[in-house]
Amino acid sequence: MIHKIMDKIDRVIAQKRESGELDAWLSNGTAHRYCRELTESRQHYYPALLLYVERHAGNG
Repeated sequence: MIHKIMDKIDRVIAQKRESGELDAWLSNGTAHRYCRELTESRQHYYPALLLYVERHAGNG
């Protein structure tokens, strides 16, 4: 299950990076909300996914 979530995050990060929206997506809280929505039924994934997003996006 977690690998499917990470694949979704990878795709969104790639799209945001390509369109030039990545920094805004990370800084305005949208990335956090996106991770929270993806993990709605599995809240224990949320902190790890936030860390993954920040590191994968180059902010870690």
